[in-house]
Amino acid sequence: MTIGDRHRPLRDEVLDELRRLILDGTLEPGAHLTEQSASERLAVSRLPVREAFRRLEAEGLLEALPRRGVRVVLPDAEELQTVHEMRVALELIAVRRTTERQDPEVLGELRAALRAGASAAGGDDDGSTLPRLNEGFHEVLARGAGSRVLSETLRSVRNQVHHLIGGRHSTPDVSWDEHARIVEAVLDGDGELAAILMRRHLHARHHEARTAGADQPPVEDRAVDQDADQDADQDADRLS
Repeated sequence: MTIGDRHRPLRDEVLDELRRLILDGTLEPGAHLTEQSASERLAVSRLPVREAFRRLEAEGLLEALPRRGVRVVLPDAEELQTVHEMRVALELIAVRRTTERQDPEVLGELRAALRAGASAAGGDDDGSTLPRLNEGFHEVLARGAGSRVLSETLRSVRNQVHHLIGGRHSTPDVSWDEHARIVEAVLDGDGELAAILMRRHLHARHHEARTAGADQPPVEDRAVDQDADQDADQDADRLS
């Protein structure tokens, strides 16, 4: 990407590029940055970098080092669990409100997102398409709730989860099957079912991403599994 080649404020382009470098792992956890090094890397002045640092600190992706710039936040199991719980709570609010509002434009975007995701999961993905479509799916659901604050907060929380979990993604075809069931419930106007399916989806994919490549889940994951099992039991009672 060339900073300044779009008709957008420079500070927004710098913010988006630094965020992308963090979330795709180019800037690894613990990486040290200064205004000078970042401005040279992006070929911009220090002012938009300073503004971007402040925003990314607020988003939980950078932490300030007194008189030494900033560093990319290091993964922390306890923090990840907290942020995951925040995400679940906010996603459930979003999917319920989206179901209640039944905005025709949003419903059309959800259908289109599912078609694109199903195609990519079927073998047309180059490795970057599905993560982008997954993010877009949750963005549309959040926007459908009709709250800018909710949408922006959810975006920030999702980014924190993605970073703290190490940028790993869950199984694409499974995720999109779950997305399809959520959308079906939304289209049917069943907000409670949509929320149940969303909670199951988030817990299951979160656990899968955390334990990817591991022989068994760590202690923190087993605690998450127990919470998810309790939620599943409660969901089964509601659906019976």
